[in-house]
Amino acid sequence: MAASKSLLDSLKKPEPTNFRMTDFRRELHLRHKREEHAKKEKLRALQESKYVSRYAITIDTSRARSNCDVLRMSIKELGFKEYPFGRKDNCCDVHWHACHFEENPEVFGGKVNKFPGMSEICSKMTLFRCLDIMRDLFPTDYDFYPRTWYLPAQFHEFSCEIRKMHERRVKPKPTFIIKPDTGAQGDGIYLLREPNEYSSLSGKCHVAQEYMSNVYLIDKFKFDFRIYVLLKSLEPLEFYICQEGLARFSTLPYENPTNKNIHESFMHLTNYSLNKRSSTFNRSDRDDEGSKRTLTSVLRRIAMNGHDSNKVWKSIERIVCKTIVAIVPEMKVEYQAAIPPGKTGPSCFQVLGFDILLLQNLKPILLEINASPSLSLDSEQEVSPGVFEYVLSPKDEEVKYPLIRDTLLHVVPIDKLKYFRKKKKQRLLKKLKASTSQKGKRPDPPVKQRTSIVIIKADESDEEKREVNVTQQMSEMHMDVDSHGDGTARDVNSDDERESNIKSDTELDEEVDNYFETKLRESCLKQLYPAIYDEECERYRILERVAGLFIFFLGIRGSLRIGPTGFRTFARKCRLNRKGMTNASVDIMYIDLQRRWDHMNPERTSGLCYQGFLDACIEIARRKFYAPTKIEMLENLVDHCELNLNLRDNDLANNLPRLHFRRLGLQYRQGSMYAMPRRVIDQMTEETTIEDLLKAHEKKLRQPSREDIEAFLRKSRRMIYQPSSGSRVISVTKSPDSE
Repeated sequence: MAASKSLLDSLKKPEPTNFRMTDFRRELHLRHKREEHAKKEKLRALQESKYVSRYAITIDTSRARSNCDVLRMSIKELGFKEYPFGRKDNCCDVHWHACHFEENPEVFGGKVNKFPGMSEICSKMTLFRCLDIMRDLFPTDYDFYPRTWYLPAQFHEFSCEIRKMHERRVKPKPTFIIKPDTGAQGDGIYLLREPNEYSSLSGKCHVAQEYMSNVYLIDKFKFDFRIYVLLKSLEPLEFYICQEGLARFSTLPYENPTNKNIHESFMHLTNYSLNKRSSTFNRSDRDDEGSKRTLTSVLRRIAMNGHDSNKVWKSIERIVCKTIVAIVPEMKVEYQAAIPPGKTGPSCFQVLGFDILLLQNLKPILLEINASPSLSLDSEQEVSPGVFEYVLSPKDEEVKYPLIRDTLLHVVPIDKLKYFRKKKKQRLLKKLKASTSQKGKRPDPPVKQRTSIVIIKADESDEEKREVNVTQQMSEMHMDVDSHGDGTARDVNSDDERESNIKSDTELDEEVDNYFETKLRESCLKQLYPAIYDEECERYRILERVAGLFIFFLGIRGSLRIGPTGFRTFARKCRLNRKGMTNASVDIMYIDLQRRWDHMNPERTSGLCYQGFLDACIEIARRKFYAPTKIEMLENLVDHCELNLNLRDNDLANNLPRLHFRRLGLQYRQGSMYAMPRRVIDQMTEETTIEDLLKAHEKKLRQPSREDIEAFLRKSRRMIYQPSSGSRVISVTKSPDSE
C-alpha cells in the first residue's frame, strides 16, 4: 500500500508544467535569435545599398512571398541588385509584389507588377460580363468561351434555359459547372444538372457555365493549358505571350458526366492544387509524361496524332488578344482612379495566367484568367503516408524561370539597361581579349630537351621495347628543333602569322553584339500586340473610346462612378438634345440604369459604374443613331460625341474661338475648309490657289470638295485671319466662274 501511494504521489507531481515552461523558454530564445538575425541581415542590406551605383538596376522583393525563388535566380543571372527588405531612401526600379496593388500604398515610383483593380477585373463575373458585351457587338468573333449565367441575379433565366433543354431532350443530357466569383485553386467548384441543386445559402455570387463534355483527351485524361501573358502597358497597349507553358492533367480517366461520376472532382477538374492531393497523381520528370507537362510537349503530341498544332497555337494567340482588348476599358477606368492624371505614381505591368481547354475538334475555349498565377518552383511530394515535403519541380523551373527573367528585361528602365549592357559588353570584351592574347602568346622554352625517349607499353614485352625519335613526334605537334643547335623549340608559325590570329577590336565588338542579339532572339516572350495583331484587333477597341468618354465626365478626380450631374453634362456637351434626348428622358434613363446595376455596387456608393454607362450608350445609339448593326450604331454615337467635344485626333479640328468666324459672318462647321489650324494658314502665301488648298487637305478624314471651296469663294473674295499676336492677310484667287 505504501508503494502504491508513493507511485500515485509521483504521478501527481507537476512535471509537465516544468516541461511546458522549458519549451516556452526555448521558443522565446529561438524567436529572439531569429529577430537578431533578421536585424543583422537588414543592416547588412542597408549598408550595401549605400554603395549602389546610380546606374544599377534595383529590384524590391520584400513582398514577393512565394515568388522569391524564381526572382532571385533571375536577378542573380542578370546581375541586378536585389532589396529583400525594401528600400527606404529611394524607390526601386521594379517592385515585385505577390499582393494586390492596393495593399501597398507606399510605392510612389518605379514599376509595380500589379495593375489597380486587376483582381476584380479578372474575377469570373466581371470577366465574362466584359466578354458578353463584346459577344453582343461581335457575335462571330467572341465565341471562344462557354455560355454564362450570373447567380443568383440570373437564376430565373438559368432555370428557364435548363427547362427548355429538357423539353428538347438534348443529348447528352446537359451539365453545368458552378464556380464561385472570387474562388481560386478549384475551391467551391461543382457540377449540377438541375437548378434546384444550386445552393445560394452561402451568400456568395457564382457563375454557371455550360460544361464542355466533348474535350480532347491524351492518354484518356482531360487536361487544360496554363498560358502566361505579360501585359506591359496600357498606354500604349502592349502585351506578350510566353511561348512555353504548362499542361495540367486530371488524375482519373475521363468519362462523360453521369449521375454516378458527376461528383468526381479528380476526373472533371484539372486544377493542379486539387489534383496534387490525389493518390494517382503522377510526378514523372519526363516532359511527355505525368500529371503536369510542358505546353510544347503536348503540342508535339497533338502534331504526332496528325493534327495541325500551329493552327491551335494561333487560335490561342487570338483568344489572348481578344480577351485583353475586352478588359482594357475596365482597366483604364481603374487605373485613372488609383493614379489620376497629374498625380505622381508608379507605372504598372502584370503577368497573367490564361486557362485554355481544348475541345475534341481542337477548338480552344477560355475557362478563366488568373490575376496572380502561381510562380513557385517547388511542388509537394509525399515522402511517407501523410507526410509531405516541398521539392524543386524541374518542369516549373523550365517554364517560369525564363518567363520572369525575360519579363524583368522588358520592364526595367531602358537607359539603365543600355548602361548595364554597355558595362557587361566591356567586361566581356576584356575577357575575350585576354583569352585571345593568351592563345597567341609565345610559350616559354624548356630548360632542356631530349632527342629520344624509350616508351614501354603496358602490353608489350621487353623484347618489343622501341626507341622513338622525339623530333619526329614534335614535328607532328607543329614544333621543330631550333637551327642554332641549343635544343630549344619554337612554333612553326611565324610571328606575323601569330599576330594575324589575334582578333581585332572590331571583330570582338561584332562577336559581343551577336552574343546579345542571340540572347534577345532566344527570349521566350513573343509580342502579340501591336507587332502582329494590331490591324486585326483595331476594330475591337471601340469600347476604349466609350471608356474615354466615361472618364471625361466623371467630374470627381479618382472616382469610379458617374453621378447624375455628370450624366446630364454628358448629354448636354455631346448635344444629344439635337437628337431628341430631353433632360427628363436623360434623368429617367440614369435612374433605371442605376437600379439595374445596383448589384455591382457592394459599397452602396452613389453613381453609375462604367458598365452601366456603356449600357446607356448602347441604348442611346439604338434609339437615336440607328444602323444595320449594333457596332455601327455605337460607332456613330461615339463619333458624334467626340466631334462635339473636340476629342478626335483630327488636324482639321478647330482650335480657335468661334467669335472669329462670327465676325466674318460665316457659318461654323467642324472640319470645313475655313476651320483650318493656324500652322496650315501660316504656310499659305498671297498666291494660294484652290489647288493648293486641296493639296493641303488631301490626307484629312473630311476633305472639302471643289464645290464647297468655290461656293465659299463666291461669298467672299478675301478671307481675313487676325489672331491676337501677329496679323496676316490671305488673298485667295477668285474663281473664274464665280459671280
